[in-house]
Amino acid sequence: MIKVGITGQAGFLGQNLYNTINLYKDKYELVPFYDDYFNDETKLVHFASLCDVVVHFAAMSRAPDPNVVYTTNMDLVKKLICALEKVNSKAHILYSSSVQEDMDFPYARSKKEGRELLAKWSKNNGCLFTGFIFPNIFGPFCKPYYASFIATFCHQIIHNDTPKIEIDREMELLYVSEAMHIIIEAISNKTNSAYYKVDPTSYQTVSNVLLILKSFKNIYIENKEIPEFKNSFEKNLFNTFQSYIS
Repeated sequence: MIKVGITGQAGFLGQNLYNTINLYKDKYELVPFYDDYFNDETKLVHFASLCDVVVHFAAMSRAPDPNVVYTTNMDLVKKLICALEKVNSKAHILYSSSVQEDMDFPYARSKKEGRELLAKWSKNNGCLFTGFIFPNIFGPFCKPYYASFIATFCHQIIHNDTPKIEIDREMELLYVSEAMHIIIEAISNKTNSAYYKVDPTSYQTVSNVLLILKSFKNIYIENKEIPEFKNSFEKNLFNTFQSYIS
């Protein structure tokens, strides 16, 4: 039985991975994680001692002061490393970064530097490490006004607000269940890669996503009909849209 711990378990990615791993109870055992563990060294060290696999999702995406985002995310990585060292952990470490990591703003720098720090520590300590570079992940119940423009658009359309497109460009997109499958596959295959670039499953402009979401409101909410889907992306987008309906 492989014991898996997920930092940021209560977040969007954390909840999805937790629920997905729960489907494989014959193979995996989940080690519970709570956000306050990062403020309690004893609890964090105990968590680290129980894990054969640690998936590090815990991170801040936005704050009024962007430098707080950088400092917070780097502190979380350093605290995790400290806890792993205290128990001489040989766990497989998996880390979620973003295609934005080479951009010059605090969140992006924190994701890249955090990945590099964990990769270096893992190599020096003989641990497996998988550093995912994910495209934009979307899916049901993602927090609006935070890390996903799709979540924000869905929330605004459902609440009769007017979405605004800041920059209309093509986005690389991945549905959350697809991302979870890739993570579990990496755990199962013991993937060791400091830079694991995950391909998107769809390319969509921001304006086209907004157009489709508006059509969902018209067809599903106003006309009470089920939309016809041209592809799996539209089906996944509709599942996401539905989750924001009260």
